[in-house]
Amino acid sequence: MDLDGAHSCDHCSNLVIDLDNGRLDSTTGSNRLIFNFSLHDLQEAHKQGCQLLSPLVSSWLAWKSSFFSQWADQQHEIVLFASVEYCFHEQDECDEHYDCDLSAILGIGLWDTAAKKQVRTPLAGEFYVIASNDDPTSAAITSRPIAIDPASKETFAKLRENLESCLRTEGIHTSCKDTVGSYVPSRLLKLEASSQGPPKVQLCSPDEPKRYAVLSYCWGGDQAHKTTSATLTANYVDIRWDSLPLSIQDAIKVTLNIDLEYIWVDSICIVQDDDKDKQREIASMPRIYNESVVTIVAARAKSARDGFLHPLDTSRYEGKIFKLGFKCEHSTSGHVYLVKETQYNYGESDPIDSRAWTLQESYLSKRIIRYSSKQCSMICQISPSKPQIVDGWTLEQSYDAPDIENILFPASELVVSPEDIAKWKHYYKEEHGTDPLEPREDEQSDIYNNWRELVMNYSTRSLSVPADRILAISGLADRIAPAMKSRYVAGHWERHLPGDLLWEIASATLAPRPTAYQGPSWSWTSVNGAVMSFDYMPEDAASLKVLDVEVVLCDSLAPFGAVKSGILRAQGKLVRARWNGTELLLLKGRKKLPLADTYHLGCVAPGTLDDDLMRQSNRPIINQDADVGATENIMPQNSSDYDMYLLEIFPAGAATSIGTDLDGPRGLILKDAQPGGDGESMDAPRRLRRVGQFNFTGYSDRDSEVSVRDWEEQSWNRTHCFDECEMEEAVIE
Repeated sequence: MDLDGAHSCDHCSNLVIDLDNGRLDSTTGSNRLIFNFSLHDLQEAHKQGCQLLSPLVSSWLAWKSSFFSQWADQQHEIVLFASVEYCFHEQDECDEHYDCDLSAILGIGLWDTAAKKQVRTPLAGEFYVIASNDDPTSAAITSRPIAIDPASKETFAKLRENLESCLRTEGIHTSCKDTVGSYVPSRLLKLEASSQGPPKVQLCSPDEPKRYAVLSYCWGGDQAHKTTSATLTANYVDIRWDSLPLSIQDAIKVTLNIDLEYIWVDSICIVQDDDKDKQREIASMPRIYNESVVTIVAARAKSARDGFLHPLDTSRYEGKIFKLGFKCEHSTSGHVYLVKETQYNYGESDPIDSRAWTLQESYLSKRIIRYSSKQCSMICQISPSKPQIVDGWTLEQSYDAPDIENILFPASELVVSPEDIAKWKHYYKEEHGTDPLEPREDEQSDIYNNWRELVMNYSTRSLSVPADRILAISGLADRIAPAMKSRYVAGHWERHLPGDLLWEIASATLAPRPTAYQGPSWSWTSVNGAVMSFDYMPEDAASLKVLDVEVVLCDSLAPFGAVKSGILRAQGKLVRARWNGTELLLLKGRKKLPLADTYHLGCVAPGTLDDDLMRQSNRPIINQDADVGATENIMPQNSSDYDMYLLEIFPAGAATSIGTDLDGPRGLILKDAQPGGDGESMDAPRRLRRVGQFNFTGYSDRDSEVSVRDWEEQSWNRTHCFDECEMEEAVIE
């Protein structure tokens, strides 16, 4: 990023950022800074075409043509102010505003100095705030110009020095630790640098622990270079450099430049057409990532073909950098640069942040070198202070760099490998008086809630192979299992059933139902798209009793991996219901009692596969799990009857975790597992599958087209529809 071409004129020179003219609200981290720059000064800057201020004035004149004339008698009392954003860093005390990092101007407006309030004008202009390394302002402004070349000698030297300091626990890394354990991956890529050309690359199966890196990247489709049964033997001899996609070539360059000789890359170190090998290696991923020296994250690359060491594109900032004065602490003066963005987006994400597999790779890594669209950064996740270095741009962590600690031990340090468990137990018991793998009751709920949030985050990400939905989170489940004190069953923890069954589709647009088996219908892994969990309810508030969960694994050696089938046996209250195109009816013998009309059901549409009718709407009383072919969000008037079962999980009156009671039941919508069947035989329980969930709580408003009498009848039926039911056994597939 070239700062020499930044715009600076006499008017910009008079527009000085003075932290003494602003007050930091430490609660929100955002406040205003007042400029000693009057409305009269602004009018002169506009007349002379100041590249920074003139566009702001033009936007205000477009808003109100009398912008200047309406304050003609206050041209010296009204001044400019900026709404600003500060970044807080853990190592800073932040008691004074000088201790915090001024990161951005969120908008510029007018301030009445006499009335001491903002003048009613729209804010205009959004800017990043950066400083050069050699300027006095660098102490208060930690953001730097973007370093264009991520493969520069300076960047590699900085990464190498920082990694060595971390491994030696020196400098900012005094709380870090070198954690090369006893684990030996099945395969690694062995690298040999060459002064005559590209490095030699070959597969190896080490017989002792090695210091190695791992690569986290977006595949972007099938990989022609991948290891298969046919190429496995040859890859142990040599892998042609020109056969490797650019992202893998770049990762190898980084590995050698940080003085490592081995790297693990999934597409090469796993035999991709050998299901047994894939299952075994995927099950080993927690240790592969956790016991590596560092994870190299190709964040900016959309695919393996793209690479990540090529120069960063800063063209969008050309002609949009402005130089201003800055008054530092103790009256020291310097300069800062405002960088204009078309749309301010401080937490801008990279392509890798939308990929499902890469989420657990970040959580399981001890150290990360991340190549983003604006900077290269390294963060150590095995230290409570999370020390970080960057080659430019901002010190503020502008991406999600979590680690397993945030879920597993919310208030403690990380168990980085099985070898550390003894030391960790001793430390934790000294601090809390309990075993860390037997969390206290309050921590158990924290861990569970963190897991649910993780699943919601994970489910928003994309997969090239939808059937990998349960696999791509299996490594995290593996690491969390000891603290959960529960069996893992197809994406759920058994001790949190049945409440955990009340997940629902989070997006208004339903994803198509999977074409291949991904999990049992009662599991969120059985559907595509984002899911969200029901608000936490105490397990003892449920009326449904889970009797047994039978899960058949694809590989017995991968207990957190893919499943062939899953059956949940439960005992609860079950009623029949019917959708007739305009109403949801409760079927009791020959009686058909109204439960809801179109106003509260939301939109329904005919299905093209196994007759699913219910679709999510803005006011859903029922919620369908998947789209099965409907293309219009309309109410069909002549659809055939759709029969279903409603299974109560939480009854009306059940106490919630926040001290209130449910004003109606919640549960699952089920249908017969076998098309055309009635779901039961004389001796066997009904065999059903989930198609959605219902929520009969919180609907106190009435549609104007529904009479008070009809509305009261529907409300009573919804609240009491399970009152006369006997408990019966059901099997949900």
